[in-house]
Amino acid sequence: MGLLTVMNTALSGMSAATTLIDVTADNLANLQTPGFKAGSVHFATLAPQTVSLGSAVGRGSAGANPIQIGSGVQVAAADRDFSQGPIVTSDQPGLLALEGEGFFIVQGSDGVRRYTRDGQFRLNADGELVTAEGDRLLGFGVDALGNVDHSQLVPLTVHLGSSVVGAGGSPAILQSYAVSRDGRIVGQYSDGVSRTLGQLRLARFANPAGLLARAGNKFEATSASGMPTDSDPGAAGTAQVVAGASELSNVDLGHELIELTLARNMFQANLLVFHTADTLLGEMFFPWRR
Repeated sequence: MGLLTVMNTALSGMSAATTLIDVTADNLANLQTPGFKAGSVHFATLAPQTVSLGSAVGRGSAGANPIQIGSGVQVAAADRDFSQGPIVTSDQPGLLALEGEGFFIVQGSDGVRRYTRDGQFRLNADGELVTAEGDRLLGFGVDALGNVDHSQLVPLTVHLGSSVVGAGGSPAILQSYAVSRDGRIVGQYSDGVSRTLGQLRLARFANPAGLLARAGNKFEATSASGMPTDSDPGAAGTAQVVAGASELSNVDLGHELIELTLARNMFQANLLVFHTADTLLGEMFFPWRR
């Protein structure tokens, strides 16, 4: 114990405040990022310095409480808030929002499956539903008879302008498509018949806070999150799909500005403690400098 210990305690407070500012800055930077989930910091005390363990009431003693001096703070966790963000509607059919728990399942060019709440999908040149970065949206496809194939997850495709044998044996052209709340992708054909093109699947995790964040507003599964369980939207408590809509960031601007102010005050207060201890050390070892 001593002034050097005081300085280390103050340094732990400044480090914790810096982490809080880092997380708050990331939240504010992603204020307009679709599907973004705000981060939060949780603090915990460092192990205190124990001067005395105390004593029980006994002969000649009235008892004494333990004497412990705190040694600072540490970052115990940096979690994400996976609560629902606001949903805004649009006239673009490729925009999908999730209302409830769950994630879209996407696959990058590296073959790795990732998970996202950002439902800003578009059709690429191959008719695949992809993210802005080109990751393919996964689900169940359909077989040659138009039945949903539940055997494996595949990239979902919508080949606008393609044709099938329609009523009376004449060609029916795929003109448009829509996604239902249960994740069915339904195509509208020129013969007036709607046909299923695929089935969207969503993933859920036992511990979403354990997911590993990646660039592009995506996450990867870890041992902390547990393995994903995929299901149809709306089944087993999974989110439902809102077509022609986007989920906005769940960042609360007012809350983040308050956190920023508190972090600044926290840093400045600990900096004052550090300067005070430094000044006292100087007076102890270099008293002629007063």
